[in-house]
Amino acid sequence: MAEFKVYGSTVNYLKNPCGIDENPSFSYKLSNSERGGAQKSRRICVKEALTGNTVWDSGAVETKEQLFVSYAGEKLKPITKYDFTVEVALESGETASETGSFVTGKLGSKWIGKWINAKPVRRYPDAEAAQYLRNTFDVNTNVSAAYLAICGLGYFESYINGTKTGDDMLSPAFTRYDAESMYLVYDVKDLLKMGKNAIGVAPGNGWYNCFTQDNWNTPAASWRHFPKLICELHITYEDGTKQIMASDPNVWKSSKGPITFNSIRNGEYYDARLELGAWTEADYDDSAWVGTKIMKSPGGKLIAMEFEPIRVRKTFTARKMWKSKNGYVFDIGQNQAGVGRFKVRGPAGTEITFRYSDVLSSEEEIDTGAIGCFVRSGAFQTDKYIKKSDGEEVWNPIFTYHGFQYVEISGIDYEPVLSDVTALTLCTDVADIGTFSCSDKLLDRVQHLCRWSTISNMHSIPTDCPHREKNGWTGDVSLSSEQMLTNFGSRAFLAKWSQDMRTSQRPAGQIPCVVPSTGWGYYGLMGPDWSSALINVPYNIYLYNGDVSILRKNYDAIKRNCDFMETMTTDYTLDYGTGDWCPPFEGPAIGKNMGNYKCPTEVSDTGFFYNAANIVVKMARMFGETEDEIYYSEMAEKIKAVFREKFFDKETYTVMGDCQTATATMLYFNLCEEDEREPLLRRLIEQIEQQDWHLDFGVLGNKFVMHTLGSMGEGNVGHRMLAQRTFPGCQRWIDLGATTLWECWNGGGSHNHHMFSDISSFLYKYVGGISPDEKEPGFAHTILRPAIDSGMESATASHESMYGEVRCDWTNCEGKVSIHIKVPFGCHATLYLPKTYQDILKENDVPASVVGTVTESEKEFGLELISGEYTFTA
Repeated sequence: MAEFKVYGSTVNYLKNPCGIDENPSFSYKLSNSERGGAQKSRRICVKEALTGNTVWDSGAVETKEQLFVSYAGEKLKPITKYDFTVEVALESGETASETGSFVTGKLGSKWIGKWINAKPVRRYPDAEAAQYLRNTFDVNTNVSAAYLAICGLGYFESYINGTKTGDDMLSPAFTRYDAESMYLVYDVKDLLKMGKNAIGVAPGNGWYNCFTQDNWNTPAASWRHFPKLICELHITYEDGTKQIMASDPNVWKSSKGPITFNSIRNGEYYDARLELGAWTEADYDDSAWVGTKIMKSPGGKLIAMEFEPIRVRKTFTARKMWKSKNGYVFDIGQNQAGVGRFKVRGPAGTEITFRYSDVLSSEEEIDTGAIGCFVRSGAFQTDKYIKKSDGEEVWNPIFTYHGFQYVEISGIDYEPVLSDVTALTLCTDVADIGTFSCSDKLLDRVQHLCRWSTISNMHSIPTDCPHREKNGWTGDVSLSSEQMLTNFGSRAFLAKWSQDMRTSQRPAGQIPCVVPSTGWGYYGLMGPDWSSALINVPYNIYLYNGDVSILRKNYDAIKRNCDFMETMTTDYTLDYGTGDWCPPFEGPAIGKNMGNYKCPTEVSDTGFFYNAANIVVKMARMFGETEDEIYYSEMAEKIKAVFREKFFDKETYTVMGDCQTATATMLYFNLCEEDEREPLLRRLIEQIEQQDWHLDFGVLGNKFVMHTLGSMGEGNVGHRMLAQRTFPGCQRWIDLGATTLWECWNGGGSHNHHMFSDISSFLYKYVGGISPDEKEPGFAHTILRPAIDSGMESATASHESMYGEVRCDWTNCEGKVSIHIKVPFGCHATLYLPKTYQDILKENDVPASVVGTVTESEKEFGLELISGEYTFTA
C-alpha cells in the first residue's frame, strides 16, 4: 500500500510561528510513495490552545490547492496560542493529517507598556554606552502560558530570571523606524518561577541611533534618537486569571554597565570590570540603580516581526595564526559576517583590541583600506575588551557585527593559540532549501562563493556587503533574489524587505537606491535598473512560491513606480540608471573603473522600463484590472517600438553598444520579434567568441547573458564562459583565495558582495536543470533542462519547494547517461533533452515515450512527467 503523509505545514511561511499580526495563511506538503495521485479534499481546524475552543473549521473542501489557505474563522485574540490540524484525503481514498501551532501578536491592540530608557541618558554621547534596565514581579500561582512581547531599539537582549528569552541576536529587524518598528514575541512560560521574578533588558544603538559619520547621512536619519524599550509580559494562570507586566517608568530601574560603547558601523567596547553581576536575577540588589523615564515613540507602527531573526548559523575555529606588527592575526578560513568569540588571558585591567577585515596587505597585515573608506568617524570594525581578573575570560560582542575572514588581536603579552578565536557566523536564520554540486570543481566552488556571499548579507535586510556599507542596495537584491529563493528559505525575509521598499516609496513613485533609507538615495543611483527590485523581488517570490498575495500587496507600488519612469521620458526611452556596474577592468576600483561598462545605460534602462510595463500588464490581467491592462500594454508596445527604432540595426543584428550585455538585453526582455531570436543569439555567441569565450559584462549582463544562453538551449556556452581559467572570470577570484564573491572581476573593491550571485541561479537552471514555470508558479510545474552534453560528468540540483522536493541528478560518464528526477506530489514536470536522446532514453528498459508524453521541437524533445521519482538511462 502507498505510504502517504502530510508534512511541512507552515503559517505565513513559518513553522509554528510565535507572534504574527498578519491573517494566518496555511500551506502544507504531501508525499506519496507511488507516482501520481491527487488531493481530493482538505480540512483545516483551528483551536485555541488553552481552552480547546474551535475558532475555525473549514470543513472538507474539495480542492487541489495546498498553498496559502487564508484563515476564515472567528476573530483571533491577541497574544494567544492556537493549534491547528490539516487533514487531507486523496482521490484514492487514503487520508493523513498534521498538526501545528501559531501564536498571535498584538493584532493592532493598544500597548499598555510605555517606551522607556534610563534617566541619565540626556544627550547623544550618553547613549554610546549601553544601558541596563530591570524590574521584578511576583508569580503566586501556576502558570498556563506566558509570552513576552518586546521591542528594544535599535537592538536589545532580554532575560528572565537569568536566562535569555531567545537564541536570536541583533533583534529587532532594521526598518524605517519612524514608519514601522518590529517587536518580537517569546514563549517564556518555562522561565518563570513561583514567587519573585525578574526581567532584564539591555538596549543597544543598532541602526536606530547610528552616530557614525558615513557617506549615506545615517546620523541625520529622520528616526534617530536614544535607544528605548517597550514590552509587555502576558501571563495566563491555570485558574484563568491574567496578568500583564509592562514597561513602566515608575517601577523599572536602570544602570550603566560593561558595554561602554556600541556602534553598528564601528564596533563594541566592553569593560568587564563594570559587569553588574546577576542583574537579571530576582534577588539581585538594585538599590544603587537609578530610575527610568518615559520616552517618545519612534513614531511608526509597531508590527510583529514575521520572519526569521538573526541567529548564530555556524561557528569556525581559527585555522591559521601569525605574528603581526601590532599583535597576532588569525585566519578563520571563510569570509563571513558575524563577530569573534575570544578567550583572553593576562592581568586584570588589560585592554585588548580586536580588528576585523577580509583583506590582508602584502605583508599579511590587516588591511581595511578598501572596506573602511566610507566610515568617516571612529575606529572601523574594531572591538575592545578590558579584563576584570587575572584568569582566562571569554567574551563576544552582542550589538554589532563585522565582515571578516581575519582578526587581529593586540594588547596581549603572550602568544595565543588557535582555539582562542572562534568566529560566530551571524545571519537571518533562513533554512537551506537548495543544493547544487557538479563534477566541474570550479563551478562547484563558484556555488560555494554564491552561497556564502549571500549568507554574509542577510541581516534582517539583504545588504550589499557586511562591512564597508551594510546597505540594502536595491539593484544587488533585484539581481540576486532568484538565487536567494532557490538556495534559502528566504520567502518571509524578502517579503519583509519588499514591505520596506513600499514604505520607502514616495507618492510620485520613486524609491531610493538603498532600503531602508535615511532619506539618502532618492536622486542618484535609483534608475529603472536598481529600482527594478520593487518589481522583481515580489515577482520572484510569486514565481518561486506561487504566492499571489505578494503581488496584490505590491500592485499599486509597482504601478506607481512604472508611472514615475514614464515621467522621466519624452520618447519612451530612459537614461538615468546605474548601468552594467563592475564590468571587467584592470586597475583601481572604488570611484575609478566600476562604471566603465560597454552597454549604454539607455539600452539597459529602456529594457527595464519595458519589463516594468509588462509586469504591470501581467498583474492587471491577474487581478481583473482591465483599464490598467490596456494602458500598460500600449505603453509596453510604444517602448518596444522606440527601442527597436533607436537601438537596433536589423541588417547586422547589432544592438547599440555592440557588446554581450546590449545584445542580451534585447533577448532577455524579449524586445525582439520571434524570427529575430536565433540571429540575435548567434550574434551574442559571436561576441562571446570575439572575447575568446570570456565574459565582458557587469552585474546586469551577468543575469541577461547567462539566462539568455540557458533558456535558448546554449547553456554550454555559459558553462564555457564560467569555466575559463584566465581573466576575466571566476577563476581569478579563486586563485586569489576567494571564499565569497567579490565586487570586481579583478579582485578590487569589496571581497564579500553578492551582486554576481545570480550565477547560482544559472547553475540550478541550466547545469543541474531545475526551473520554475511562470505559467504554473511555485514549481507546480517544473522545467527540467539538465546539461547532460556540457562536457561535465555529473551534476545534482535540488530545491525544497512549497510543494516538496524538486530534484534532478544526472551523470554522463563513459558513454552512459543516467538521470534521476523527483517531482513533488500534486505537481508535474517536463524534462527537456537534446533530440539525440529521444529514441534511446529508457527507464528499466521501458522507452521514455511510454513513461510520459513526448513533445518535440527543432533542438530538443520534452517528456511530460507526473509526480513521483524516476531514473532514466541512455
